[in-house]
Amino acid sequence: MELKDFIAILALVATLVIFILQHLRLIKVQKQETYQRLELAANEVFRFIADHAKELAPYQAPQGDPNKALVNDEIADNCIYQILNLFEMAARLRQAKFFEHELFGSWVAWYNELPESWYFREQWPKFRQNYTKEIRLIFDDPVRTFNINSSEAERKGKFFSHVARVLNCRLIKQWLD
Repeated sequence: MELKDFIAILALVATLVIFILQHLRLIKVQKQETYQRLELAANEVFRFIADHAKELAPYQAPQGDPNKALVNDEIADNCIYQILNLFEMAARLRQAKFFEHELFGSWVAWYNELPESWYFREQWPKFRQNYTKEIRLIFDDPVRTFNINSSEAERKGKFFSHVARVLNCRLIKQWLD
């Protein structure tokens, strides 16, 4: 092999290494941007909840109160749809290994609040048709087996174990430890 052939091969290898490093950097930046967009979307949901706190309060309790008038089912439905849509995106990104497991675990803590709402449990059959099989698997059992007589800590532990099983993720199961 002549020197010029060796230099050409070396240049090709160097170009390939630089290309791979740039590609890996781009993937990292894309992941960061995607996560930031999800966090900003979550902030919008939090803002929506804060802006409608008074209207949402009767919907968020573990048990419905027949003495409290429900102000607006549309606001409660909108809130639930926003949360479920974010969770569906986060679960898909996690499944595609685009969302770090630890970050996803912190989101599961938020989603545990949904089955705590009597209104969510009552409306889940209507909502579930709009979501993927994975999301249905995550919420079907907690809605079906919700026990108002068990402690919130027990229900939370059961929810995390269930989600860990559905998503096959040890980190979620250990999140509460």
